Amino acid sequence: MSQFSNPSLRELNNANGNNELNVIIDTFIAKLKRKQIVGSYAIALETLQLLKRFTSAARWTHVTELITQLRALGLQLERAQPTAFTCGNIIRRLLGVLRDEMEEEAQEIANENGMNDNNNGNNSSTSEPLISSMFNLLQKPEEVQTVTKLLSSRNKKTKTDFRQIAIQGIKDLIDEITNIDDGIQQIAIDLIHDHELLLTPTPESKTVLKFLIRARERAHRTFTVLVTEGFPNNTDSAHEFAKKLAQHDIETIIIPDSAVFALMSRVGKVIIGTKAVFVNGGSIASSSGVSTVCECAREFKTPVFAVAGLYKLSPLYPFNIEKSVEFGGSHEVLPRMDPDYRLDAVNKTTAYVPPENIDIYITNIGGFAPSFIYRIAWDNYKQVDVHLDNKSPLEKSVKA
Repeated sequence: MSQFSNPSLRELNNANGNNELNVIIDTFIAKLKRKQIVGSYAIALETLQLLKRFTSAARWTHVTELITQLRALGLQLERAQPTAFTCGNIIRRLLGVLRDEMEEEAQEIANENGMNDNNNGNNSSTSEPLISSMFNLLQKPEEVQTVTKLLSSRNKKTKTDFRQIAIQGIKDLIDEITNIDDGIQQIAIDLIHDHELLLTPTPESKTVLKFLIRARERAHRTFTVLVTEGFPNNTDSAHEFAKKLAQHDIETIIIPDSAVFALMSRVGKVIIGTKAVFVNGGSIASSSGVSTVCECAREFKTPVFAVAGLYKLSPLYPFNIEKSVEFGGSHEVLPRMDPDYRLDAVNKTTAYVPPENIDIYITNIGGFAPSFIYRIAWDNYKQVDVHLDNKSPLEKSVKA
């Protein structure tokens, strides 16, 4: 079994008699390291199932202790598989739900204190204005400290059942992810036109597959899809992808990667699937040739549409792109190698696509430009939870 780099969470579970919970966490981490769970969709659902059991079995006296344990769990999952951004995204979404509930409860306490102060003849208001000046945007927000003071002013027990809030938030995330294709597929009806030539370099994306099938079945569009071969990692996926499209009466042509530049002038749209979307508008695609295709599309002024669910949006910024890209075995590139002549072969299994090469991101809540992705991310995440390895001001002040 894998060991925790931060023993506090393991020791806490052992002290509370949650040895079974440690076994479940270790098993999930082992699956991530061995890549027995493949795909963002499967990783997201498995992470939510783990969170459901973790939240039900975890023992804590204050909600800040639950947040600390969730941050520690998220840090362990990110270290187990750094390129599986979905694990951190799901945990950060849950942390955002808990922090929103804490802010609402703190606001109720502030309102009660304000009413008591007014009754005592004190007309000073404890609430801060909702709209601040643009000159205060660069200042450090004080809402975390305000929430801490208000929550610490009352007893450990609060009115809100945060365990039930967390479990309900997990159920809502499960419903969102399982029904995520419905919102994306509705946009396909208005996006794809008759007698149009489409190109997709991500045949392993199930979202792109359902996106194209829905346009054919619901809108009765007649179009042609060019599928890149994706040598050497996605050749089998490309043939399987073309077979499924052909079963739905969609004309499909598999082309070699080297023919993309010659055919791009006739392509109407490029549709790609993403593995993760960063806050700067860039994305990680699940095929090594996607970045080349998007660069070619930019040269020919061909629009590129990236299909991604909301759970793939990450609040992280890709400062080091090389750490975000996965590498596979070199035997796929060179099956046999002469032992007398050593040659290092690099086989990238994913690729980073910069935001300037993508025109629109199609999500389950609508289509957005890459420059607007940061706003969607901050609507679902809290800035204090971007880096899980750093202690938040809320945790520091409560412990102090």
